[in-house]
Amino acid sequence: MRWILLLGIFMLATACDTPRSWGPDSPYFAYPAGSQMVLRRPLEIPADWATLRLQHGHTVAFGAVQEQEPHCILEIDTVRPVPQRIEPDRFAIIGVRRGISDLAASSGFFIRAAHADSDLPAQLFYKTEFRLRSERQPGVRRLLCQHDQLAAGAGLPRHLTLAEIRSALGDLIAIELP
Repeated sequence: MRWILLLGIFMLATACDTPRSWGPDSPYFAYPAGSQMVLRRPLEIPADWATLRLQHGHTVAFGAVQEQEPHCILEIDTVRPVPQRIEPDRFAIIGVRRGISDLAASSGFFIRAAHADSDLPAQLFYKTEFRLRSERQPGVRRLLCQHDQLAAGAGLPRHLTLAEIRSALGDLIAIELP
C-alpha cells in the first residue's frame, strides 16, 4: 500500500511539470510575452515569391535548403512580380505555435522508386512558427523554423531549440527575449 501511495505522489509531482518550466535549451521552451524578432540587415524576397529561406546565417534558394538541418522561412503576405525588400526592423512576436507536418510519398515515378510503395511519410517536419507584427512593415507575417526529423541520424524527433533557430538565422535575424 505504501508503494502505491509513493507512486501516486511521484506521478502527481511530475505531472505538475509544465512547458513554462522548460528553459531556452529545451525544444519545448515557452517563448515569453515581449519576445522580438530583430531583422539586422535588409532582405529581399525574390520576384513571384512571398517567402525567403534562411540556413546557417545565409539566404538559401528554394531547392538548395538542406531540410534535415535547421532552417527558417520568412513569409510576407503578398506575391509580386518584382523583388520585395524587407527593411531592418523590430517585430513583435505575437504568438508561437509548434506543429508537425509530414509529406507522404506520392505516386510519382521517382518517389515510388525511392520508397518502394511505402505508405510511410517521406519527411516529418517539426515546426516552430513565430507570428510577427510591425507597425512599419505590416506585410511581414511569420517566421517558420523547422527541420526534417525522418532524416538518417536525426535521433528522437523533436522541435528546434532556441540555439538551433539562432544558428539557422545567423547574424541576419535575432530572436530576443525580454
